[in-house]
Amino acid sequence: MSFKEILINVDDQILKGLILKVKNESMKKEIFWHDLRPHLLELLKYDEDVFNKVLLLVLNKKYKR
Repeated sequence: MSFKEILINVDDQILKGLILKVKNESMKKEIFWHDLRPHLLELLKYDEDVFNKVLLLVLNKKYKR
């Protein structure tokens, strides 16, 4: 699954915004986890299932595809 596929399957605009915040932070040349952490926490509080999918993409560095 990719960020694009996740975004297509999500109807909630707030959730899409949270996903894009995480994606944008993680696409930086160097990931600073202290910068990414607040966005991940927001996403976790909002939707745990989507959080797990997004975190898997970030950890496996599949965010650039």
